[in-house]
Amino acid sequence: MLGISIYPLVSSVEDNMKYIEKAVALGYKRLFTSMLELDDNKEKALEQVNNYRLLLNRAKELGMKVFIDINPEVLKKIEVNPMNYDFFVELGATGLRLDSVFNGFYESFMTFNKQGLEIEVNGSFDTGYINSIVDLKCRKDKLVTCHNFYPEEFTGLSKECFISNHERHKELGLNTAAFVTSIEGGKLGPWPINDGLCTIESHRYLPIEVQAQELYALGVDDVIIGNAFASDEELERLANLDRDVITLRVNFNEELDEIEKSFIGKILQNRWDYSDYVIRNFNSRKELKDKDIESKTSEKFKVNNGAILLNNDNYKLYKGELLIALKELEVDNRRNYIGTVADEYKVLLQYIVGGNRFKLEIN
Repeated sequence: MLGISIYPLVSSVEDNMKYIEKAVALGYKRLFTSMLELDDNKEKALEQVNNYRLLLNRAKELGMKVFIDINPEVLKKIEVNPMNYDFFVELGATGLRLDSVFNGFYESFMTFNKQGLEIEVNGSFDTGYINSIVDLKCRKDKLVTCHNFYPEEFTGLSKECFISNHERHKELGLNTAAFVTSIEGGKLGPWPINDGLCTIESHRYLPIEVQAQELYALGVDDVIIGNAFASDEELERLANLDRDVITLRVNFNEELDEIEKSFIGKILQNRWDYSDYVIRNFNSRKELKDKDIESKTSEKFKVNNGAILLNNDNYKLYKGELLIALKELEVDNRRNYIGTVADEYKVLLQYIVGGNRFKLEIN
């Protein structure tokens, strides 16, 4: 499931409404917002809540799941009892994200709310916190996890920490979510500091579709754009992703022949008995067995990680195989070099293992 985030305290109702409706039209089904920044003055805070109510109910009407980030301190400002679930339903929420960590009993108790609100807990702590909620016999169908985002550069999760947390929560059978950051838009967030709002630090300056594809490859259920407003192009590129097919952007040679062009946009598949050295699309051997593929060099040459190679006539039985190098390799005149995976997309190569599908697009 794809999601967006809105921040009504730093943007207009009109702009947020357009953003929500645009995202829904593209198939986005989840909305995140934060109420942690409400004004300390009660009257001003209640006025701000009215804008939330208008936007969140519209998102819910359009079929989105709506999660609000709350904590007891912010609810005190507007004199709302944390157990008054009717208030949140009337506000437009379908779920509550708990910004604070309690004792496990409280979170477990909340999952039994009669209004059916989902209770979302912080998935970024590498502890037994969420295990304890499950051990306390919560309603697991109402408990979900979502990682933090990290506005400050260099403070996002390491990939190792992320994987450790994620595996723990999937073993419990819980839905998981994480954030990606808009690069082309995304100037707005909950706080004045905004170096991007991603979960994993290494994602901070990658194209948004690379961030999302790595999360998909790691098994994350829901991907949410943390900052606002993502560009129209970013929204569309994410919506067009197939989570079961890794899309690689490629810097192809300037002059491709028709056989080489035929691989662009086509679903390819790595062999089940996969190698540490190359990704190997074997299906094209059958398709091209009767085609002539001339060798384009007479010399040995070196290629780097991400180089795309096509076996030519000199490789006899293996003619027509398309390969992607995973290491620096020295190859000979039995293989033609046709391009290289764009640097930002090379991180995805590690996930194209046995039987996994992928496709190549022009960068």
